[in-house]
Amino acid sequence: MQLLRNLTQYLIFWLSKVREQRDHGLSDFDKIRAELKPCDVLLIQGRSLADRKIQAVSQSVWSHSSLYIGRLVDIQDPDLKTIIEHFHAGSSTTPLVVESCLGKGITLRPLSDYEHEHTRLCRPKSLRDKDAEQVIRFAINRLGTHSGTGHFFDLMRFIFPWSLLPASWRRSAFRKWAGRHTVNSSADFIAECFGFIQFPIFPLVRTNDDQGVRLYRRPPRLCLPCDIDMSPNFEIIKYPFIDFKLYANEQLIPWKGSGVYSGVDQDPALGYSPQGKENNVSVFPKND
Repeated sequence: MQLLRNLTQYLIFWLSKVREQRDHGLSDFDKIRAELKPCDVLLIQGRSLADRKIQAVSQSVWSHSSLYIGRLVDIQDPDLKTIIEHFHAGSSTTPLVVESCLGKGITLRPLSDYEHEHTRLCRPKSLRDKDAEQVIRFAINRLGTHSGTGHFFDLMRFIFPWSLLPASWRRSAFRKWAGRHTVNSSADFIAECFGFIQFPIFPLVRTNDDQGVRLYRRPPRLCLPCDIDMSPNFEIIKYPFIDFKLYANEQLIPWKGSGVYSGVDQDPALGYSPQGKENNVSVFPKND
């Protein structure tokens, strides 16, 4: 029994190990941090083996999700502050997110951990402040839960070669008999938080002649980060690595200039640096 637990812990460590750390030029972290509001959802392009399996299953770059709860100093409820202080020993002005992680359960971490990640900001549409507070309250009260090791064989779905299956089968097969490890690796916790106020990620829409359009809550199912990305109930807020509004009179677009990318192994967008050049990337092409 102890051998199985040790094997489970090693497999979790191997699946969670982050690879190929680098800055990502497709999202501006400073702008995202300035725009964030409590109850916003962050989608992250993870870099672990478990993340890659979720990307293969969902055919989406987004493999991880977090709920932004704001700063400790801005939270008014003393009970919620006490809970956060138990899990966070840092500054009260640090922006924080709540998320579920493989092998760790529901955890609290600083937003700055995602400074060098490819990130997308999703905002729930038409959500009242009172409802947003309820979502955050639900998330904070779940901190420290779902931290059990779960069933060893549930981890096998992160080793299975999903690329061998037809794309239309992958999501339904991945969702079947999902255990604690699979749930912690998905966006199911985020869906659960919004489900607490009956704000579904994907509502069931039906039309009829008598009552027009009606919305129904779908039966529970494993939610993946791509579901939030495609949800009609969330607004996608993007921040490019270059603010083209500041260069309206310049020939920035590559096909209107003479800039040529001379790199071989790296996408130019991934090599952007604030200084303007990295890995022989021409960020501001010159005219002919």
